[in-house]
Amino acid sequence: MPKKATQFVADLRDNVDAWYDGRIDYEAFTARQRETWSAIREAGPAVEQRVHRALRDQMRLANLDGLTR
Repeated sequence: MPKKATQFVADLRDNVDAWYDGRIDYEAFTARQRETWSAIREAGPAVEQRVHRALRDQMRLANLDGLTR
């Protein structure tokens, strides 16, 4: 079964978390990001658009949250 956009977004977030937590080094982080983005592109433009939209929405929310503190 092909992955959905939400699963790809979770993969990206898990990879970033692993990097920040020190569970993986930069080389592993980069390889995982490259793998995930390749899989996103292979899933097709509709999935890639949904991933981009979800990431933009998360950034907007984070920026709004930062403004209220």
